[in-house]
Amino acid sequence: MRSHRRLGAVVAALAAVILMAGPALAAQWQFVLKESGTSAFAEGEYSCTDNADGSTTCAGTFLDVFAGKSKELGTSTVHTERVCYSQSSDTFDTATGEGIESTGFFGCAFDTGTLTIDNLTSITLAETEVSLVEFVCDVESCTESPDGTVVVQGTWTGVGPISSQKGKFRFDDGTCASADAQKGIFREASFSGTVNGDPFAAEFAFMGQGKFSFRTTCGGEVPAK
Repeated sequence: MRSHRRLGAVVAALAAVILMAGPALAAQWQFVLKESGTSAFAEGEYSCTDNADGSTTCAGTFLDVFAGKSKELGTSTVHTERVCYSQSSDTFDTATGEGIESTGFFGCAFDTGTLTIDNLTSITLAETEVSLVEFVCDVESCTESPDGTVVVQGTWTGVGPISSQKGKFRFDDGTCASADAQKGIFREASFSGTVNGDPFAAEFAFMGQGKFSFRTTCGGEVPAK
């Protein structure tokens, strides 16, 4: 399973901004997120293009929901419900994987009361309005600006068996290093939903229950655990 794409929405967008902005950050900066609960993820229209100049551009659309406990570095654990939507286009050096440019928009809505969860049988998201932020990043810096809102809704329905999974993913661009880890049960899903009333054509979707952690360190090593 494409576990590292769990970063989707809230974490993927944040990671893209952090990793591209790394050189402009202070000597050391760290972001840590730990969560436990139930989540669902849908990916639509994801593709990569060889630009024939030594670079590759990958673009996709992501919808991610979560309900459970969440803790960021330096804060207390909170019970939260989160709905995130993002679109991104990332260009990187094909040989080295170094980021060149990242553009797109992302946003999250919190504690909206619009999620109905039936374990890993189905997860339903009622219409939810999400405020968006546009980001444009190059190797030197990132800029962000408000970019309106989007209304999302849909239902994940479990298909196939429920399986246990444990995995880790690491990325280091020489300036910022990131790592995410997951442990829990997962189930592939079908997804039917809309974005601003238009169908969201999901190429890949899943639901999961368990623990998830993500951390990024700029200007230093990512701790092993």
